[in-house]
Amino acid sequence: MSPSDSARSGAGAGGRRAAAPPPSTPTRSEARQASGRPKSGRGATFSVLMMTIAALVGVGVLAAQAEATAPKVRAQSSSASTTKTSTKSGSSSSDSSAIALPANSGSGTRIVYSPSTKRVWLVEGSTVERTMRVVPGTIAASAGSYTVSEKTPGATGGDNVQVLYVVRFNSGSSTTYGFDAEANITGLPPAPTGQTSGIRMAQLDAQALYEFASVGTVVVIV
Repeated sequence: MSPSDSARSGAGAGGRRAAAPPPSTPTRSEARQASGRPKSGRGATFSVLMMTIAALVGVGVLAAQAEATAPKVRAQSSSASTTKTSTKSGSSSSDSSAIALPANSGSGTRIVYSPSTKRVWLVEGSTVERTMRVVPGTIAASAGSYTVSEKTPGATGGDNVQVLYVVRFNSGSSTTYGFDAEANITGLPPAPTGQTSGIRMAQLDAQALYEFASVGTVVVIV
């Protein structure tokens, strides 16, 4: 068969060459898979949401563990002074035998002083507002009931020591007594070496007594 015959045979009965089938067009899903992109934005959003939830859960677990292992802090009270004690119980929350309000110490608002236990109580009605340790003077006051006669923020004691928050009582007699604090000393001062009728205490306690007392306030010495 000659080349011309082959050409005519390939053309078919109609004398035309059969056309090749057109390439198939990929669907939208196949196009996404071919490009490596997810099918939609919903899948990516869901993945991010799950990762966020997992991270929050982890943070909550760590916070709970930290709370469980954190040290507990407890309030501490000072043994030098005690506040707010009912006189009905006759004792404070610290050492009941050492700071119990003495019996037969009067009633109502008053300052109670016990030279033997070296302690003062500030009593408002039936409640001990504050109790503190003191350093008695070298000139002791007799047991009995007195009244506050004078208050002054600063003065010089009988032993020539500068004192603060002075509350005097028994001023009408030959010897005037007073509660005060030694200047430049924050805690309890040392025992006086000179002659003085001052009853010394820490500055904070002396300030509390100074603010508590008024001219006419009763002072009971037991």
